[in-house]
Amino acid sequence: MTTHTELELRHYGHADAGAIRELLLDIHDEVYAGSDDPLAGRDAFAKFVDHWSANEAFACVIAYDQEQSVGYAYGAPLSPSTTWWAKVTPSLTDDFIAETGARTFALSELMVRTPWRGTGAARRIHDDLLASRREQRATLLVHEDHFKVCALYESWGYEAMGEAVPFDGAPRLCVMVLRLKNSAD
Repeated sequence: MTTHTELELRHYGHADAGAIRELLLDIHDEVYAGSDDPLAGRDAFAKFVDHWSANEAFACVIAYDQEQSVGYAYGAPLSPSTTWWAKVTPSLTDDFIAETGARTFALSELMVRTPWRGTGAARRIHDDLLASRREQRATLLVHEDHFKVCALYESWGYEAMGEAVPFDGAPRLCVMVLRLKNSAD
C-alpha cells in the first residue's frame, strides 16, 4: 500500500472524453484483471465509457499521485427520458423517479488502483466529483453481492432504494441514492 496521501484531483468533461478514454479503460482493466464478470472485459466496459462520456454534462475526476494515476469517478445527470429507475423493485413513486435533467447525478463508475485502496483515495475522488454538482441527489448501482461496498456507500450517506437488473446480462444491483448538500433546492 502506498503511503502517499497528497493526491492531485483533475477534472474532465465531455470535451476531454477522447483524451482520457484510454486511461479510463487501462485503469479499469487493471482493477478488474482476472474477473469472471462478462461485463468487465475491455470491449464491454468501453461501451459504458462511450455512453456516459457522450453526454454533454459528463463529469470525471481522475486522481494522480506524483503523476501516477490512482483512480477515477465519473457520471452525468439523468435525462428526463432515463430508464434508470424503470426496473427498480420495489417500484418507486412517480414523484421520486421524475427526472428533469438536473435532478439526479448518476455516478457511473468509481474505481481505485490496488496500491491506493484503503487510503481514503476513493472517498476523496467521490467527494471531489460531487462537490460542485448542483443536482439534488446522486445515485449509483452496486452489485448486490458486494456487501462491503454497499456498507461503505451507506457510511458515506447513501441509502439503498431497492434492487434492479437494468439490462439483459447485468447482475442484480443495489440502487443507492445520496442527497447532495450543495443542491440548488
